[in-house]
Amino acid sequence: MTTRQLLVLDFSGVLSLEAVCFGAPDRLEQALRQSGLWDAGVTVERYWNDLVAPTWDIGSTTRTPYAHLMAQHITAPHLSADEVRRRAERFVQFYLQASVIDPVWRSLFVALRTDEGVTILVATDHYAEATDHIARQIAAMEWCVAALQVDETGKVLQQRVAVAGGASQSSRAVLLASSADLGARKTAPLFWQRVQRGAALQPQHILVIDDFGANENLLDPYADPASVQRRQAQTIAAICEAFGASVQTHAFVLDRAVTDAAALLSAYRAQVEAVTARVMGTRL
Repeated sequence: MTTRQLLVLDFSGVLSLEAVCFGAPDRLEQALRQSGLWDAGVTVERYWNDLVAPTWDIGSTTRTPYAHLMAQHITAPHLSADEVRRRAERFVQFYLQASVIDPVWRSLFVALRTDEGVTILVATDHYAEATDHIARQIAAMEWCVAALQVDETGKVLQQRVAVAGGASQSSRAVLLASSADLGARKTAPLFWQRVQRGAALQPQHILVIDDFGANENLLDPYADPASVQRRQAQTIAAICEAFGASVQTHAFVLDRAVTDAAALLSAYRAQVEAVTARVMGTRL
């Protein structure tokens, strides 16, 4: 299907500021304590170094649950394996509950609901548990959601995972592509090849709104500036290779020197408003 424009939106750090703010040391420690993982020996530093870093490759490219991977890397002799898993699952729920789409995006989603020339794709490197959660977040803005998933034969299917606001199954949908469902991250040509096959789209123009990991917590190796720069170049090259269309990029990067929560939210929402204006301008 030919579409005038494919609008590619990242999730954590772009659609959801809270998803990355969750990783701030004080908030992360609170979640670790409330989930019980702190009592299992998981400090903030250990979380990033011993749980996230060694599990990210598998967690972001397979359907293995994030909580399961975490539990495998936690040694707590005073707790049973089932109890460790339950605590890991509670922590993941805290993370997902914090990962909300900021309300400032609603105006863009509302404006594009009747514009059949623009297809929205939410593309994210994420864990398996995130797919249903993100779908519900999108559905709350009264869109249907079609998640792209690879079956056992390698075929890419569109799975309708959420319907809200009285929309029918035949209504236009936001496409959702997660690395855990597609078996590759966004830097890989395979990710975008599978997106292209599953979405069956031939866009004339692609606009990518992504932070490429720059907005993640600085304790997370994912936010390393050299890695961010490399990730951006690889992602855009992979998109161009898969679609063969013109690609424009809006690097949605926040000023990391801003530490005040209110100021950060204000800067974030100003960027969203700028993005909304840009999208509305290019769709005419």
